[in-house]
Amino acid sequence: MMKGDDTLQRASMLHASLPARASLLLLFSLFLLLAVNDARAGSWPLERKATYLSIGYRGFSGQHYYGRQGESLGLQRLEEQTLSLYSEYGYSKYVSAIVNIPAFRKLFAQVSPESPLLSVQSPGDVELGMRFAVWSGEQDVITLTGLFGIPLGETTQSDGLWAGDNEYNQMLTFGYGHSFEDLGLRIQVESGYNFRSGGFADEIHIGADLGFRPWDPLEIRFHVRSVNSQGNGNPEFMGGSFGFSSNNQKYLMYGPELAFWLSDGMGLNLGVSSITRARNMPDVTSVTTGVFFVITSPTGE
Repeated sequence: MMKGDDTLQRASMLHASLPARASLLLLFSLFLLLAVNDARAGSWPLERKATYLSIGYRGFSGQHYYGRQGESLGLQRLEEQTLSLYSEYGYSKYVSAIVNIPAFRKLFAQVSPESPLLSVQSPGDVELGMRFAVWSGEQDVITLTGLFGIPLGETTQSDGLWAGDNEYNQMLTFGYGHSFEDLGLRIQVESGYNFRSGGFADEIHIGADLGFRPWDPLEIRFHVRSVNSQGNGNPEFMGGSFGFSSNNQKYLMYGPELAFWLSDGMGLNLGVSSITRARNMPDVTSVTTGVFFVITSPTGE
């Protein structure tokens, strides 16, 4: 599950090195990654009493998904629209709280032109978490993030079109970030283990991000995410259908993202992600966009 808005990473990093521009420091999620369980937090914790808030959209429309063996399976229609609220709050520069709420998900699937159109409208699964700065320097940070999933999404449809996964999960992630301030570059790598239940197999998550700021109001990022099922769940349990909340998922997701700063405390983001080397996942290109806000205390007290 999990999911973080990537613009947040920039916010907290620059907050530590450039106090006068602290409100410009963001870059996920979504988180990603978000939906697809990618609304993920970044490496840099927020400053004390700083709040990051993002209202985002994720959607795709396609006609293929990857099956149990990674084969491409065709459909007449496969579509998702998700609206999410993602927020972080800095209790101190070493501890941040994380909340990810997919408030509304709309899913569609149609096998053939003669088949009925399947649809579901429901909230998604909520994630709550904490991020701790294990070590923090002028340009480097090492973090430990814990996320807890709460199954609130629709999972009762007999056709398997699930807006959630009907299981509680816990994910632990280690992250490392480094800022090349003279070059305007930032890198982040992370690795985590998702402890799942309810018949789902555990997962190993690996991610990397590269960010570049060629112009003050603009940041360009490129992200890569990998998820690999450990195959230790119930072998007969399929989870959701058509790649929505399916069991034993595997994929490599990659794509660019742009963040536009409209003011010191507000901006817009736009990203595109593609999936390859996948199993039990939609074979689509996703679009993410949203508006984000940074609210900081004048003194941090």
